[in-house]
Amino acid sequence: VEFASVVDAVACAVEIQRVAAQQNFNVPENARIVFRIGINLGDVIIDKDDFYGDGVNIAARLEGLSDPGGVVISGTAYDQARNKLGLTFKSLGEQRLKNIAEPVRAYRVLLEQAPSARKLRSRRPLIGAAALFLVLAAGLAVVLWPRAVALLQDQSSTISAEGKPSIA
Repeated sequence: VEFASVVDAVACAVEIQRVAAQQNFNVPENARIVFRIGINLGDVIIDKDDFYGDGVNIAARLEGLSDPGGVVISGTAYDQARNKLGLTFKSLGEQRLKNIAEPVRAYRVLLEQAPSARKLRSRRPLIGAAALFLVLAAGLAVVLWPRAVALLQDQSSTISAEGKPSIA
């Protein structure tokens, strides 16, 4: 996935892990879907539908350093995101990554939350789903209402004085 900024990428990764943890809360451990996420800021080569290069390879290797349900970012990503999201990071030091010539600084995003924040966030998906439903319903009403009115007007104009349908 591509983002406009590494700060957006880190924010998205944290939100993905938070929502996944909430969704998995009442799911048996053997049925949970758990992600590991690695993020790097670096050059990426795009060739048709394929992305490759050290930027992609480093992110993939950082993913392997992540705990299940966690996020690990490179030093370059950390330098950009560290003071912008209100997150806490733990340095993992310089890591030697497979097929990467130089060691890479790595940081774990600490995702632990206070219980009160966890309760508030557990309601967010329901509120968000309800809001999305209302927006979709309103959008459908705006699109379909004129058609329904026109259809009713067309039907009323084809009824003869005797109440039997006719063709004009």
